[in-house]
Parts: sequence; structure tokens; C-alpha cells
Amino acid sequence: MTTPEAGIDITAPKIIWHAGFIVEDLEKAMDELTRGIGLSWNEPHHLDGQKLQGPNDQSWTLAGSVVFSTDLPLALELIQPTPGTPNERIGDSAFHHLGYWDTNLEAEQERLEGLGYGCVMFRQDPETLLRRIMVNDGPFGVLLEATNALTKRPGLEGFYPEGLR
Repeated sequence: MTTPEAGIDITAPKIIWHAGFIVEDLEKAMDELTRGIGLSWNEPHHLDGQKLQGPNDQSWTLAGSVVFSTDLPLALELIQPTPGTPNERIGDSAFHHLGYWDTNLEAEQERLEGLGYGCVMFRQDPETLLRRIMVNDGPFGVLLEATNALTKRPGLEGFYPEGLR
């Protein structure tokens, strides 16, 4: 099945484009990963005041910063935790979520909920009013983050699926 707006086959395996990690010290984690495996980074993006919504009229206000590596084919996302929100460590691991592309996050939420993976949070794009991201429970205690391939993420254009770059 191909989505008419983007020509992307949504029955094919999802295109994983990033893995997210919760880290206390962004600069230190960036430095360690740069020294360890040679990653390059975008400028950190400050989340202070950014709103996330939950499926049952919950809402959270984020603090801290987030940064993505720029190296293809898979970006690493480092996130400073915001206590009391879904942006916290899950257990003892820094590994938080796998991010993949989709073009219809409402349909994807239905699909995931049918598998028993409930929605944890989502964020609307302020310009298009489309869901920009959606985070659901996933297998093995790892969250799944569907990222809308139809909303732009400045600085991350190289990670978009072919045809949307």
C-alpha cells in the first residue's frame, strides 16, 4: 500500500532513522560518542516550554535540551530528562526509543494499539497541525517513536526517506 501524499509504501518495514537515549549531561555524552565512534552533531535544540500531549488529555511541559548526530544512515538523539514526563529513563538503561518514518500517525496509532502498544505521547506540528511525532509503548520495554515524514525537521533533511528530501 502506498500513501498518495508521499508515495511511501507503508506495508514495507519501517525506515528506522534514529535511536534515542536519555542522558543527564548532553555535552559530556556528545563528547564521549564523538571520541568513541567519531560522531558529528547538530546544534542542541532547547526544549524549555515545549508541550507534549498524552492520549488521555494529559500534557507535559519539557525542559532541557535535545541533540541529533548528523551521521548517516542512523542518527543518535540525546535527550536531557524532564522528571515527571515520558522523557525519562526507562529502568537503568539510557536507551529510550527507536524512531521511524510514517506519513499518517493517526493510522499508525491505531495499528500499534491493535498490537497492544498504547500511545504514550504525541506532539502536533504548530504550522501544519499534523502530528509531528508520536511515541507508543513497544516491545522489550523500548518505546517506538513514529516521526511524520510530511513535517520538516530542520537540520535532519538527510535522514528523510527518498523522495521527501
